[in-house]
Amino acid sequence: MKREVFNYPPSVEVLKLLTPGSLKQNLAKAVRLWVILRSIYGDDADEVKLELKEGFTFFQWRDLFFLDAIKQHSRDKAPILHHEQCRCATKLTEWLFASTLGIEKRKWSDSFQKYYSIQSDELECLLLTGIISNSQNSSQPDDDSVTTRNSQKSHQKSQRFSKTLSDGRLFAVTSRNLKEYDFQSLVNLGWLKKASNQEEVNQVQYLKVEKFPEFFLARLEEVENPSEQFTNEELSAFNHSLSQPINGIQRFLIHAEYIVHPRLYERVESLQKQLKKLWAQDKIPLVKLSYQSAKLYHDTVDCIVYPVCIYYYQRAPYLFAYGQTPKPDDKKSWSKIDCKIDWYDYRLDRILELDELPKNIDETNIPKHFINKCQGKYPPTPDDIKEKMAAAWGFDIYQPQELLVLKFEQYFYENNIKGTEREEMFTQISLQQVEKLVKAYTPSASAEQKSLLSTLQSRSKNDIYCKVDYRVDDNNIVMRLRAWGPKVEVILPWHFRDRMAKDIEATYKLYLQVL
Repeated sequence: MKREVFNYPPSVEVLKLLTPGSLKQNLAKAVRLWVILRSIYGDDADEVKLELKEGFTFFQWRDLFFLDAIKQHSRDKAPILHHEQCRCATKLTEWLFASTLGIEKRKWSDSFQKYYSIQSDELECLLLTGIISNSQNSSQPDDDSVTTRNSQKSHQKSQRFSKTLSDGRLFAVTSRNLKEYDFQSLVNLGWLKKASNQEEVNQVQYLKVEKFPEFFLARLEEVENPSEQFTNEELSAFNHSLSQPINGIQRFLIHAEYIVHPRLYERVESLQKQLKKLWAQDKIPLVKLSYQSAKLYHDTVDCIVYPVCIYYYQRAPYLFAYGQTPKPDDKKSWSKIDCKIDWYDYRLDRILELDELPKNIDETNIPKHFINKCQGKYPPTPDDIKEKMAAAWGFDIYQPQELLVLKFEQYFYENNIKGTEREEMFTQISLQQVEKLVKAYTPSASAEQKSLLSTLQSRSKNDIYCKVDYRVDDNNIVMRLRAWGPKVEVILPWHFRDRMAKDIEATYKLYLQVL
């Protein structure tokens, strides 16, 4: 069988298929994956193509791809500019626009700006450094970032700090970054396989695949034939194309559970009309919401916010806005030091009133940085929300991120995680790695640590372990894990594992009398 050749130009559409989430956030990684795929599956005429066997290790790839790799491309240190002919000297822009498969910069930029709301100067910064700007991305995680863990705190949080590319050099990253993030992503996406029964982590052998991933080929064909496109984001367009009966019979049906009470439909529709008028203005104004918060036991609070978009998620529409967040304080004031300004999702049917604030509002008690952000050159946009959702598992983007380690029953994992979008979200790790995380995230020699280590030893060797950053206290995640039942087990963090155990125990007690 003749092996397929990876000779796809680095179009925005191709790069979007090589990384989950927003390409604006993960451009550097997507381009690196594109280059790596060329080195493995490229045409013989491609200057990047390497002579690799059907099975190879990361270090065999590294030693062929770079010059003086053993000395200059170590595990934990990014390479200096040691040789102008080494591929680590090539800049991101050169890979995109100056290589044999390169694409015209103007066309590429126009295509990128069709997908993402980004100014030309921001895009130029993204191409030169790998991120848009330090101020806008300081809180945005990226697979090119360095992750630091504070094992001395009981509830530890993963903090990732975005790093610019050194002089724009795409491969000026550590070997650890390439192996643990980039090559692992290629495995997760189905571009490579790992040989089974390998004990030494550093000697993992990667196997080439005979056929490229179906999702890539199918989606690429959809891009080339726009009339046949279908994605979740384009569901409304898909619905429109099949909404009319064919030969008198309706062939396309959607069942979307909608929990908003019928008596509130008129209010929700009125709010949507208000927001449409606001968003049609050249300068979107701030608004004052009167909100009945379920988290505050239906207390009504007032919040001044900048409305961004409506997001339908799991049975109800939500208004995503940036500004004051609901707090148990009816007399909340901007002048308070502890007044929190952040993202929040407001369920539309719980918004009692929405009033546009006048242009000449007294800004004395409103934080200046809030006004500057919302009324300045770069106000909050839906892209910001997409990037935050891509950064961690969960809908409540205002919640902090934390490391979550899960154990899946093997058969369940094979049928519900592997081969789906979840496979890229959940990073598979070994039992040994889980044990190291347990030791790092629990107090030394504590009862919690001993219990977890003992539990791990008692579980089946066929179980699958995964890690993911998640949004703390996001109820949607709790509901998902409950739905998966005994097929999934929370290992870390301990407080989440403890909560799941207590919830299950309380549920068991409800049914105890019938057992």
